[in-house]
Amino acid sequence: MLEINKCHQTSGRSYFTIAKLGLVASAVLAATASPLVAAQELSEEKPMYVPPSEPNEFLDGRVQVNFLAMQNYQAIQAKDGAFRPEDETQSDGFGRLRVNLMFKFKITDNITADIDIAEEPNDFGNNGDRDFSFHQDFAGIEFDLFGLTKYEKENASLILRVGNIGASPFQFKGFQDGADNQGNALIGNGITDYATAENGIQLSYSESFDSGVLRAYNVAGHMTTSSFGEAFQEDRGYNYRLQGTLEFAGGFKAGLNFFKANQGDQLVFNDGVASLDGVTTTNYRFGDGENYNFSASASSERDTHVGALPGLNQSIMQLNLAYQPSDQSSLILMLGKASDDYTFADTQGNAVAGITYFGAEGVLDPAGTTFDSNQVIEADSSVEYWVVEAQQYIIEDTFYVAARYAEAENTSNLIEQTDNEVTRLQVSAGYWINDRTLWKVEYVDQDEGVNSGGQIGAGFDGITSEISVKF
Repeated sequence: MLEINKCHQTSGRSYFTIAKLGLVASAVLAATASPLVAAQELSEEKPMYVPPSEPNEFLDGRVQVNFLAMQNYQAIQAKDGAFRPEDETQSDGFGRLRVNLMFKFKITDNITADIDIAEEPNDFGNNGDRDFSFHQDFAGIEFDLFGLTKYEKENASLILRVGNIGASPFQFKGFQDGADNQGNALIGNGITDYATAENGIQLSYSESFDSGVLRAYNVAGHMTTSSFGEAFQEDRGYNYRLQGTLEFAGGFKAGLNFFKANQGDQLVFNDGVASLDGVTTTNYRFGDGENYNFSASASSERDTHVGALPGLNQSIMQLNLAYQPSDQSSLILMLGKASDDYTFADTQGNAVAGITYFGAEGVLDPAGTTFDSNQVIEADSSVEYWVVEAQQYIIEDTFYVAARYAEAENTSNLIEQTDNEVTRLQVSAGYWINDRTLWKVEYVDQDEGVNSGGQIGAGFDGITSEISVKF
């Protein structure tokens, strides 16, 4: 449930063009977007098929609509030693169809509103396979402050957004959210994609230049509550983000992100242990849902990410570097550290490497069954990680190959610093059947050390595929 800035914002450049650009973050897109194509008069006869270079516009250009659908297939198995043995022998098969319906409304020349309505089981599947319902996945109102105040500055914008705010420390690469997958060269998100959407406000300033070494920059900051719903309980804090992006001539880009949350004051300790019952944690402690699913998990489970951080007084710092000389090739490097003032624990207060662990009657036991921790203790937890991602079109605008390698190390103070890494390799190919239909195939291999905070237990591997359409 997220934009990056949800990758859902609409410009005169179509969603397909955004997909071709692949791994470019929304802040840079905003700085380079062309003006909206003028809407046809209502009296004119409009064709059923709208070219990808134009948005689907109605009511004399005041409403834009996009429909997205995606079907996936997977043949994936958990490796020997999984927390839940039934995951080690799964059947291959098809997942549930994911559907998004996106609207953007031009209220005035300087005020727009947007809403993404989604049937997305990996976000809203907590009611099992019975919950076939559309939900508000992302929505907000944006105010062009320069336009509203009649202040004119060439090639610059100052935008205030209220409502759902997309939050992630990564930039320049694509993100997968339900059926909105064509901007992601691979399948699924990363093991440390601490990304989601929450309620709050965001202020973003962008400026571009016609010449010189620096071609564009963006600075954005936001404040949100740690909930996609509503959370007003005592001592519930806020989440803060500060993000900066630079784009240079020749396709070089750099971005730096800081996140900080203060949710720990909600905890009530008893003999040094606090329960998470009734506590609002940061939604980005794991990241958004992925399209890898396991037999023993609910369809909305986020158990393929690193699950080392409770998400209370969480902080993230991440550096992003990219070289994207054209829309046909991209190379991205991400370096980051996420930390918290609290560590997951069993019912007796013993620190555990992640939310999922072996135990007997809730107490840490390598020979026991499987538990999800609902307790924390005061102790520093942290994850240090790096990610490299590349995409290259072999046939221009038609066929590409892509790869992503990620490595995350659980560096928490009370966790044994051996066998404490999660790694994931993804190798993918994508074929544009036409300018609205993308077919992707991927091989994924994840390894999880005993002390890594991995939530499957030993990792998983297999083949997955997706076919998606955008209208």
